[in-house]
Amino acid sequence: MSSVQDAFEKTIRLAIQREKEAYNFYNEAAKNSQLSPSAKLLHDLAHREVTHREKLEKALEEGVCETFSCGTVAEVNDIGLSDLLAEIPLSRDSSPQEVLQVAMKREQASHEFYKALSEQTTHTTFRTVFEALAREELDHKNRLEKMYEDIFMPEM
Repeated sequence: MSSVQDAFEKTIRLAIQREKEAYNFYNEAAKNSQLSPSAKLLHDLAHREVTHREKLEKALEEGVCETFSCGTVAEVNDIGLSDLLAEIPLSRDSSPQEVLQVAMKREQASHEFYKALSEQTTHTTFRTVFEALAREELDHKNRLEKMYEDIFMPEM
């Protein structure tokens, strides 16, 4: 495996780790939610993060890292994929409002990450996988925004 493929593999493995963290994040938030509809949505999002992780793991097994179009590690780094997966901190004392704000930011960053990956692969099947993941993350963000508006901005 070339150094470019290694760089993409590290990035995909980081994405897998972030999907695991998102699963834990949503389950914890659901457990702490005082509203049943919110808890249901958060559990649903947690479940979807599992399917995202599984899709990424399958793509790795099927050789996705060999399909990216970058020629050098510097080109991979210039895309800024790792920056899109930077951890957004949240403390145990975070309010429900802060939890939702962080969740929306995480979903937006994930959307941008998968969109960028879809633009870098030369393989149609993998492009379709990354495009689907990007759409799903955007859908998650939109659902969280709706929840946020319903709970914290009901007069709008």
